[in-house]
Amino acid sequence: MKKILVTLLGLSIFATSIFAAKEVFILVDSSTKLNTKNTQKSISKILGFNKKKKKKNFLEYGDSVSLFVMGASAEDLQTKYFDDFELEQSKKSRKNLKKRKKATYKLIKKLSGKNIAKVIKIPSSDVVFCMDNSGSMYGNNGSNYEIAQDIAQNLVNSIRTNNTKVALVTFGKSSKTVQRLTSSKKKLNKAFKSIVNKDENTNVTAGINTSCNILKNSNADIKKIILLSDGAPYPKAPSSSISAASQCKKAGVEIVTVALPGAKIKYLDKLSSKNYTINASNIDLNVMMHSLQGLPSPIIESLYYMADSFHDYDERVIVMFSSMMQKTEQYNFYTQRSLRNKKTIDKFINSLKVDKQLPNLKNTKVYVQGLSKSVGPEKNSELEAFWKAYFQACGAEVKSWQPNGINLKK
Repeated sequence: MKKILVTLLGLSIFATSIFAAKEVFILVDSSTKLNTKNTQKSISKILGFNKKKKKKNFLEYGDSVSLFVMGASAEDLQTKYFDDFELEQSKKSRKNLKKRKKATYKLIKKLSGKNIAKVIKIPSSDVVFCMDNSGSMYGNNGSNYEIAQDIAQNLVNSIRTNNTKVALVTFGKSSKTVQRLTSSKKKLNKAFKSIVNKDENTNVTAGINTSCNILKNSNADIKKIILLSDGAPYPKAPSSSISAASQCKKAGVEIVTVALPGAKIKYLDKLSSKNYTINASNIDLNVMMHSLQGLPSPIIESLYYMADSFHDYDERVIVMFSSMMQKTEQYNFYTQRSLRNKKTIDKFINSLKVDKQLPNLKNTKVYVQGLSKSVGPEKNSELEAFWKAYFQACGAEVKSWQPNGINLKK
């Protein structure tokens, strides 16, 4: 009788351990510049394992863990670092887990540095800053030129990839190539500081033509001109520069216009590829940086794609290292205004449901780290409201939502 009871008890414990096992997915967003130190701490919490269990481990025997790296599209979701690793009660298994933790450290370091393009496929970009160098830019103690220079330099210094090259063109009476395409931030910052000429005229046509000539033979995936100006063209008529911009667009080059104080907005709108001019006084550098760098962030698509990898576990956990700023051609959180309130969020989620873009995440706990401070508290509040509603619609629950840490106890 005792043997039967012991056997039944053993089977009960075995069954409990099986049913208690969970499947863990770590999703790293390659478009988010993560804080390496804080991210490594969180990785240690997830993948660290203490056999003596002085502290409760997040992973337990029988748990499975996979690491996904989110690329330029959902199909680029990579699992080459490790996939379906199941922690077993053996020294070898714990040793292999330690190796995977170190591999994840190296991955985070690469994704946060200049070598991101070696980890994930990123579209190449060639960008020309076409800057107005007319006399009006130097009025009011040169304030407009300083604004333009700050915008351009901040964008250049924010570039994270080696496959983004930037050139600098100025225009006044005529145009001048101050710096040819380069990925050297040192050369570009030196070029910005070297501009001292003050021309009386504003030959926008010459500036556009020179910029377009630099890009028309480029093999880059993304070709852009960022035109910064505070006035209308002179002495040539607006029609000349509008015609030059049209030819530029036909050559596959996008023109982004930035209006400095005093600029003729309607005129600049006609030069822009999207018929819209960005106002320098309320420019979102984070949006601009993502735009010129070509770093997509297909979070919605990747979650749907990842759900196909789920196995038959009672509990699932998704740990996301991401700013949660979705950015694809179809859904772009930097520009779309469908997250403003509950009504618009519900409408957006319903459209995802109709498009069959809501994965089945039943019994899934979600932990998020890496939220961007640069988008501001209002945008982060919108993001939190949207993603919590999104995961609820998928049958999941957001347990932690933090910029620089994950509370795995929740």
